[in-house]
Amino acid sequence: MSSTSHERVIMAHVLKCTFLVLVVCFAFCASQPLKEADSKLPVLKDQPSEVLFRADNYSTVLLECTTEGREKDVKYTWHKNGQPFDWEKAGHIAQRPGEGSIMFFNPQPTDEGKYQCFAETPAGTASTRQISLKKAFINAPQVKTQEHTPVEGKPFKLDCPIPESYPKPTIVWKTQLLSDPKIVETFLSRRITLSPDGTLWFSNVTESDASPNFKYVCFAQTPGSAEDVVLAEHLMKSLVQDKNPNNGELVPQYVSNDMMAKAGDVTMIYCIYGGTPLGSTSWYKDGVDKEGKPGDRVTSHNRTSGKRLLIKETLPEDQGEYKCVVDNGVGKKQEHTMKLTVVSAPKLSKKSEKLFSVKEGEDVSIPCQVTGLPEPQVSWTYNTKALGDRATYKDGVLTIKNAKKGDTGYYGCNAVNEHGDLYAETLVHVA
Repeated sequence: MSSTSHERVIMAHVLKCTFLVLVVCFAFCASQPLKEADSKLPVLKDQPSEVLFRADNYSTVLLECTTEGREKDVKYTWHKNGQPFDWEKAGHIAQRPGEGSIMFFNPQPTDEGKYQCFAETPAGTASTRQISLKKAFINAPQVKTQEHTPVEGKPFKLDCPIPESYPKPTIVWKTQLLSDPKIVETFLSRRITLSPDGTLWFSNVTESDASPNFKYVCFAQTPGSAEDVVLAEHLMKSLVQDKNPNNGELVPQYVSNDMMAKAGDVTMIYCIYGGTPLGSTSWYKDGVDKEGKPGDRVTSHNRTSGKRLLIKETLPEDQGEYKCVVDNGVGKKQEHTMKLTVVSAPKLSKKSEKLFSVKEGEDVSIPCQVTGLPEPQVSWTYNTKALGDRATYKDGVLTIKNAKKGDTGYYGCNAVNEHGDLYAETLVHVA
């Protein structure tokens, strides 16, 4: 091969490699996360959608607003319910030095509302999502011990009315020794099941359930109280004999009716029947066995003798018709059918980096792919204002063609449906 031919081969190889580099750079160089030199540009920390407080003399609550690098050249302001909020006029509120975070000392019901923090930076105006500040409370009832004499072997229940409260409390039943109220024990068994409304259901009552030495106490555990709140007390001193045996008849006690569940949440479907002997429960979804095994995402093996179907993390595919079949081998089989509808608050399936750096003339692509049932409505802001026609949003991506330095700023993606909302913000720096 001549030297000229050899040079041509080398030149062709160089051009080919250069072309490949340009293709790779075109695909990956645009809308790149900021490098270390640019990483000092301020972006705000993510905040929760809700913050709770207790209205007592010992509570404090923090609404946080600060940049991830805690930069100093930032001016913070707050809005409450869409209006400028002057925290300095409230004597029980203080601000952290150098940050936008505000601390409420001894917060009051009048402090409830929707708060949003804005941060003016050299790159533009950033904002947090709206933060709902709500009072956690429970209206504790006056409790009087109720006495009962159940029929041995028959189904029975102990009520625990849940008072007005926010958020909904967790209900816990315990036995309490009358001679020493400090001695309490948790209990549940194959015969005894707690339903979502707080009621304690006995599939059948036995001698071990009754005693003059202890009582059944229903407690509420809630952020609205520093201690467990007593909601009900019951005493079963003794039992009476069954004069009318029911020959193993199964009696419905608590069954779940058609219900709605959020994707990602824990869902429990109940099928509680009483009777002697104790019944066994089989579960089906759309006609297919759904009992599962211990440890499965969907299982009836959860210490309730099958009386509860547990869905540990609800998925859209869990929507359908559920049926429980209860049989104790003596009485008539019992069946119950209900429909489960699965919905979802907006959720990001793909989101952008918080910081992007591009050169003038390059295109900017900011992903904000959102899922939800029903489909969320997505809107965008630029420096907290409505986004103009410089950008287009399609297929989960906001695109800015031929970026200019004036496009530098904070781009906020807000998605809303009837079950919730989300907010994600990206700082784009055009150099």
